[in-house]
Amino acid sequence: MQFKDISQEKKTLYTLKENEKRVFFLFNRSGEITFKLAGINAEAYIFAFFIGKGVEKHSLRIIQNHRAPKTTSHTLVKSIVSDEAICAYEGTISIDKQSSKSDASQESRAILLSSDALVSMKPTLEILANDVICNHKATASPLNKETLFFAEARGLSCTQAEELLLSGFWNDALEKIEALGVGMTEIKNIRETVGIEN
Repeated sequence: MQFKDISQEKKTLYTLKENEKRVFFLFNRSGEITFKLAGINAEAYIFAFFIGKGVEKHSLRIIQNHRAPKTTSHTLVKSIVSDEAICAYEGTISIDKQSSKSDASQESRAILLSSDALVSMKPTLEILANDVICNHKATASPLNKETLFFAEARGLSCTQAEELLLSGFWNDALEKIEALGVGMTEIKNIRETVGIEN
């Protein structure tokens, strides 16, 4: 599986041809990006990570455009937002009428570390084909107080407990990336980019 870090790119359209399979990663990238699955059996796996601090504003729109049958696209957006930062995600899955047997999903998960932090999530499905699989999920919440208490009861400080939970928040996404065949060098680079402890 080919891996591509597009965090610093300005390109807004990524086209996947027949049988092309790619994992895309982006960190704190705003703007509108379209992933066009133009060939049969094309697959795109998109992982977008955000860390919002201070008064930062991040806004991302991802369009998963299925233009051929038997295509696959899955987007996972993960955000940790603190202070007065804002992270907005808008996702659109568009499946044309000739794209039967396509499989697409979008998932957005966010942790709010401040009562002033704001996360916005807007999933949209535009399905014109029959015989497809599509779904979307979105959640935003503070860190679980019971889980923090449990970690502290085992001898961790409040800061250590919080860091442990935040590391776990990222790790399930990293496990999904690794399961797609992305190498350990790329995983290590993602960890360093996001500041995740090993």
